[in-house]
Amino acid sequence: MVKARLLRTRNTLMGKTAAEGSKGMTLIEIMVVLTLLGIVMTVLAVNVIGRFEEGKVDAARLQMKNLETALLNYKLKYSRYPTTSEGLQALVTPPPMKSGRTPGAFMDNADQLSDPWGNPFQYFSPATSGNHDYEIVSYGADGATGGSTTAADISNWEG
Repeated sequence: MVKARLLRTRNTLMGKTAAEGSKGMTLIEIMVVLTLLGIVMTVLAVNVIGRFEEGKVDAARLQMKNLETALLNYKLKYSRYPTTSEGLQALVTPPPMKSGRTPGAFMDNADQLSDPWGNPFQYFSPATSGNHDYEIVSYGADGATGGSTTAADISNWEG
């Protein structure tokens, strides 16, 4: 009874009769709310997906740093970097040394030789650009040379 009296008082203060105060939301109000929620979710999804792709570019650069460390360790053992034909696979299954002994792998497995998009990193020795002993390249999201934004080529010697 007290609850009903409070409800009537509230409705009276808001300028509504008892019958008007008990109505729910109209179909139009529900549609407006759903439309607004849809717009907000679309904006959020576009921003999150875009940042996820940018994160893959950052991950590719980090993987390249790990490969550079493994290549440096390879050079310390062999006094040279792997040739282009040996490729990065030489870090997982190194060739025998001059002594005939084969050292342990410089990378744990071949999965580490692929970029975040699942494409193998490209390796060139000597580098195709600049004055470097080697170059590691990811062709980005599209897996092809060229491109822009997340599909752009990524080299270990750039930025």
